[in-house]
Amino acid sequence: MNILTVSQLNRYISYKLKEDQKLRGIFLKGEISNFKNAGHLYFTIKDNDSLIKAVMFKSNAQNLKFIPENGQSVIAMGSVSVFERDGVYQLYVSDMIPEGQGKLQADFEKLKKELEQEGLFDQAHKKPLPEYPKTIGVVTSDKGAALQDIINILSRRYPVGELRVYPSLVQGEDAPASLCRSLSIADCDDCDVIIIGRGGGASEDLAAFNDRQLAYYIYHLNTPVISAVGHETDFTIADFTADFRAPTPSAAAELAAPDINDILKMTDAYQSRLNSSFEILTGKLEKKASELSERLHKVSPEMMLMKNISELELMTRRLEFSFRRILERKESELSEKIVRLENLNPLEVLKRGYSVVYNNEKEIVMNISQIKKGDCVRIDFTDGSAYASVTDTELK
Repeated sequence: MNILTVSQLNRYISYKLKEDQKLRGIFLKGEISNFKNAGHLYFTIKDNDSLIKAVMFKSNAQNLKFIPENGQSVIAMGSVSVFERDGVYQLYVSDMIPEGQGKLQADFEKLKKELEQEGLFDQAHKKPLPEYPKTIGVVTSDKGAALQDIINILSRRYPVGELRVYPSLVQGEDAPASLCRSLSIADCDDCDVIIIGRGGGASEDLAAFNDRQLAYYIYHLNTPVISAVGHETDFTIADFTADFRAPTPSAAAELAAPDINDILKMTDAYQSRLNSSFEILTGKLEKKASELSERLHKVSPEMMLMKNISELELMTRRLEFSFRRILERKESELSEKIVRLENLNPLEVLKRGYSVVYNNEKEIVMNISQIKKGDCVRIDFTDGSAYASVTDTELK
């Protein structure tokens, strides 16, 4: 026999309820009673025959667009689970609307859930917006205030871009098909970005933008799409499917294109940086050119010629100096030799009172053995010669 504790039983029932997908994300219609606002909302939802406790946590309650009160008929969206401490099941409400809006909202939530499961809202499929679009397409009513807001914003903010308007119905039974046709034309017209939207209105007025076929068209477009439907608090299927969602048509225009003043400021900053970089680069190139010019000047033929001329002049001066030194030395040596020769010159000897005697063979008589008695001799003096006959010889 399996004996359970109360906690185990409540926990098991809670687990079984959480596992039942039919009890998750349900829509429940009924009348509010026993309403209590303690930050979290505690109340009962009842009909003529039954009731269920409900709780809505503060994080969800702060998003309500109305103030709940006792006796009010509502449609609550949430999941059923067990409050284990008390052992009672209750509805955990994530959103709630008055019953008058219930059918439209229920259809919206149902379609949103289906399309989300099909992947139409996946971020991986979102296309980036062009940074500087040349052509901006607008799919909206050509008579609405939304178009005028977009024109005013873009003419002031981005006058360099081309605005193309693709008129469409934005309300009524034929509006979804009209929106699809205009989107298809804009996508084939080489637009860089497309804005689809309209001004604010009641939920019924925005119903055209909650169309399944329109969602498929937006998803399969090649051009990035910005959805701008109604006011900031309004959400449509087009908003979730588009690549970007803008809270208003004016905000969509600001999102689609940059501000020309920001571009000019950025251009000025780039120009300033470019000028600064150009000056730095020019300075470096001038310095490099100067260095190369100096190096080229050093190896230029003119410089080499001047260098060779300078070296030649130096060598010439050194050669002249050496030649003078050699010449002076040779002159000195020559002078010395001349003096020595003069000292050895017989004429000089004769000038000192000596004479030279020649025998018959015209040889200089160096000793007495070269002549004998009876020889004729010639005697040379400095100023002339005399001829004599040897009368006798005598040895010393």
